[in-house]
Amino acid sequence: MKTYTVNHHSATPDGRVLRDFDAIKREHLSRGYRDVGYHWVIERVNDILVAIPGRAEWDVGAHCPKRNYDGIAVCVIGNFEKEFPDEELYQFTAEVCRNIQSRHPIIETAGHGDYDNTLCPGKNFDLSYLRKLIREGSKLIDDVKITIKGKEIIGKLINGKTYAPVRELVEALNNTVVWDSSDKSVTIR
Repeated sequence: MKTYTVNHHSATPDGRVLRDFDAIKREHLSRGYRDVGYHWVIERVNDILVAIPGRAEWDVGAHCPKRNYDGIAVCVIGNFEKEFPDEELYQFTAEVCRNIQSRHPIIETAGHGDYDNTLCPGKNFDLSYLRKLIREGSKLIDDVKITIKGKEIIGKLINGKTYAPVRELVEALNNTVVWDSSDKSVTIR
């Protein structure tokens, strides 16, 4: 059972264009890991914050020896020994942690350095502030009501953009969604 979220930083600058996740995964595989050691990696891709899934949340991590079995690792790309996270990054990370808490009985959100002799997630990453945001809820992501041809669906407002579940959106437009499990693709008809 997963009862902790363990926050990390990559200790590298965010490339902001390329997926730093891929470089981390290559590094972990070169060390003999069977996959990336983290469960989630947060980074900016083309200046948009994204949460990239790594290992499945139920899987044993390879990120913090004292919390590999009962912790879910969230790695934020950046070197927070040298730079400071901005408000958007804190809000986004809090939302990722809240989503994890909706699936697991998390009793503590902490940093890697709380369990091991390391500076991770960096002296400039304010874990107390992150915990406060997790408790209070996000200003960055809100539920929104979307009405299409009289049918109401719930979407998400993220950074000023509205996102809707594809199947519900397409079906509200009287189209169908076809899932092809062989190549994991969706076709809208």
